Amino acid sequence: MHRRSWAAAVLAAVTVAAAVCGGALTPHDPAASIGMPWAPPGAQWPLGTDVAGRDVLSRLLAGGRELTPTALAATVTAGLAGVAGGLAAGWAGGRTGRWLTALADLFLAAPFMLTALVLAVALPAPAAVIAGTVCGGAPLGLRMVRDLVRHARRTGYAEAARCRGETAVAILGREILPSVAGLASADVVLRFVLALQLAAAFGMLGLGPQPPAPDWGSMLRENLAGVALNPAALLAPAAALTVLALVAMLLSTALTAPSPPSETAADRPGRSTGPAIAKTGRDAVLEVAGLTVTDDRGRLIVTGGALRAEPGDVIAIVGPSGSGKTTMVRAALDILGPGLRRTDGVVTWRGSPVRPGRDARRWRMAHVGVLDQDPAGSLNPLLGVGILVGEGRHRTPAGVRAMLTALGLDADRLWHRRPHRLSGGQAQRVALARALLGEPSLLVLDEPTSGLDPGALDLVVQAIERRRGDGRSVTLVISHDEEFVARIADRVLTIRAPDAAALDAAPRAAHPDRGERPAQGQPVLRARELRLTQGSETLLAGTGLTLWPGELVAVLGPSGAGKSTLLRALTGLLCPEAGDLWLRGLPLAWPLDRRPREALRDVQLVGQDPAGALNPAHRVRTALARPARVLGGLSRVRAHAEVPRLLRQVGLDPALAARRPGELSGGQRQRVALARALAAGPAVLLADEITSALDGVTAAGLLRLLERLRADGMAVLLVTHDRRVAARADRVLHVAGHRLSQDPIGTENHTRAP
Repeated sequence: MHRRSWAAAVLAAVTVAAAVCGGALTPHDPAASIGMPWAPPGAQWPLGTDVAGRDVLSRLLAGGRELTPTALAATVTAGLAGVAGGLAAGWAGGRTGRWLTALADLFLAAPFMLTALVLAVALPAPAAVIAGTVCGGAPLGLRMVRDLVRHARRTGYAEAARCRGETAVAILGREILPSVAGLASADVVLRFVLALQLAAAFGMLGLGPQPPAPDWGSMLRENLAGVALNPAALLAPAAALTVLALVAMLLSTALTAPSPPSETAADRPGRSTGPAIAKTGRDAVLEVAGLTVTDDRGRLIVTGGALRAEPGDVIAIVGPSGSGKTTMVRAALDILGPGLRRTDGVVTWRGSPVRPGRDARRWRMAHVGVLDQDPAGSLNPLLGVGILVGEGRHRTPAGVRAMLTALGLDADRLWHRRPHRLSGGQAQRVALARALLGEPSLLVLDEPTSGLDPGALDLVVQAIERRRGDGRSVTLVISHDEEFVARIADRVLTIRAPDAAALDAAPRAAHPDRGERPAQGQPVLRARELRLTQGSETLLAGTGLTLWPGELVAVLGPSGAGKSTLLRALTGLLCPEAGDLWLRGLPLAWPLDRRPREALRDVQLVGQDPAGALNPAHRVRTALARPARVLGGLSRVRAHAEVPRLLRQVGLDPALAARRPGELSGGQRQRVALARALAAGPAVLLADEITSALDGVTAAGLLRLLERLRADGMAVLLVTHDRRVAARADRVLHVAGHRLSQDPIGTENHTRAP
């Protein structure tokens, strides 16, 4: 919980405490008549008197004594029911999920006020408020939490917990519930508003506490007739109910606000250098000068940010992972995440300054298109590809199909698919198609090639070349891909940052219960007659794979061919249609829940998506210590003591252990995910595009780390689109024709036949 949430929580606690305990501060007996009915405010009674001559201030202070605790009890009951039902429905899915959702829909279909009135007549007022809030609020909470859990279950951190063999209860409690706690808590707080309104409505209808008991709802009903004589008698309880509801909604808003910045740089500010600011005499379309960004602690993140772009320019922004490239560009666009703010600098578009706030929003809507670093996360999970790309003005289905085709996508095949059914490269190109179709004058592409095969990359280059040729557009590309930058960039802007931590050459920690590694003559992992499908589509059929100790095997192939699906099947996250699997010569079951702990530890996966790889609610040290405890059998103290070594091993500063994923760059998150897999001490590492978000120097260091680990016997199966990475492999396999075949690039590196 960040600072704003704490402030809202304290305000809410104080307000609720005042409502509950205010009766102790009454100047008069709330039930005693002390004057004429509806006497106006005076020195003796600051808010006047009510219908029975009782002091309005005293009744106001005491009026929340029963109503507020009842509303709190109703909130807790409805919240627990909604969250528990949502967790069960979202995780179980299938028949259980359908039945729970149908039950929730049944309650939602019933007229709420009719249900509430029946409950008020049949039950005592407090019980009726609780039951009514459960009937009206719990179904909404169930549906929301169910959808959040469905999404969280597909994330990398939830799958990593499954790969550790953790139970469903442990995953829901330790991983998924903390990650959805913000939105779930905000929804529960809103149930308090419903309960408060329901309790007040019962009081207004005479179904609540009976006079002379003080109650805000009863005060509204009793004093309506005397509003002309003493308006305070009616306005005071209405104001009290309004303040409580507003404070609850303020807390709900604070709980849903993202706490950390979405992208931070190193502890020292990044600075922009390079020829991108050179002037050629032509009029600039975009100029940025003196850009400075600080975090909420006043620490400099970016300083001296500057660039100049002329019509038709393609400017590449490069630099080490975590140097602040994305932060600088987002500052120029005025779309910095919470916790970051632009403190200085001027942005000029076609000679006119672009001021932060409303001016910048209008500019972005009219002229800017953005491809985020996490393209899958930017796509609405409830919409199909056709609708996603076609959103916006002047976009026809024919234009959408033409753009998808131009980027190498089968429009008919993908038209109705939702984002979770797309591969990483497909999601990348769908998001790019959406950005390109608007023909923005300024296009910002953040790591546009991270999930693309060479053929798809060529199509992206062609799309950028078309923009260069129109003579009016500007394209900013943030990338670690040196070859891609060399192909498309007119000028390069380099963001400097402090030197990254060197990759640690220290050996892996010993795991006390691990036996000897297998002899070099025995495969560590072998699959035979493997058949993988996605829906009705066959990805791999009748194929086999053999992996030897200490071997690096790269897998190449077009986006969507099934490379990531292959790794997920070998990990046990999904079961193939057919096939046999052996680990160290022993048969191994496909499903995770049928694998022994030793097998779970021996086969570790690093997923493709850095954004979803880590739990946003957990700090880095928690993510890295958990595998060592669950799979390595280490104590809590020893597991946490391993965290600095693991971070140094992948080239990260141990100080990052205290940060949450939202405070890391994409490349840093990618390396933390690798460190988490290495924490288990695996015999087989299944790595999916683990260098896609890294600069060349860091990627080379990571590959050297893998070489050292392979010398200790660890085998690596690496999915990549980068042929330079594949050239480091012992063998290269290519996915083609629904099979794995030896790729020519790997023939000269072949060291051991399967």
